[in-house]
Amino acid sequence: MESEYLHIQTPLIESPELTHIVGIPVFLKLDALQPTGSFKIRGIGACCVKAKSRNCTHLIASSGGNAGLAVAYAGKKLGLKVSVVVPETTPDFMRHLIKQEGAEVIVHGTEWVFANELALKMAKEDGCAFIHPFDDPSIWDGHSTLIRELSQDMKQKPGRWRRSSDWHTPRFTCSRLGGCSNYSS
Repeated sequence: MESEYLHIQTPLIESPELTHIVGIPVFLKLDALQPTGSFKIRGIGACCVKAKSRNCTHLIASSGGNAGLAVAYAGKKLGLKVSVVVPETTPDFMRHLIKQEGAEVIVHGTEWVFANELALKMAKEDGCAFIHPFDDPSIWDGHSTLIRELSQDMKQKPGRWRRSSDWHTPRFTCSRLGGCSNYSS
């Protein structure tokens, strides 16, 4: 039985420089340490595991980069065939990284929307599952693991910090650049 997730738990560290600048402790969640180099494997991995549980044998994705790499990585880990449709604007290094994970890379269209249209058509074949780069409930379930990890990590940090004469309870906001994912607490 495959694990429900393919990502790793990443460290949460305090940034002395940012803490100094804003005057309260600032912590950084190091999701760049994920096997694919971005948070995308959290959600994409969960979605791919779910697709395999429904007897999918071929993952089809459209992406301009990190989501496609996450699908390629997940497919390799799960033993599934993977095809990633990318637009012409996808950098060569990203195409190479996706291929390096064993996925087929298909370059189609000048923009992601055209690559996505082709991927959707390809995914209609038997045994195929379309893995959307961001818009799927399974992806959001996978991304939510970040919040659970932050909650656990913050319980292990000091509960309150002194700043001037005020006491502050820890707060955090995570914003990611790419994939339109934002979390706040």
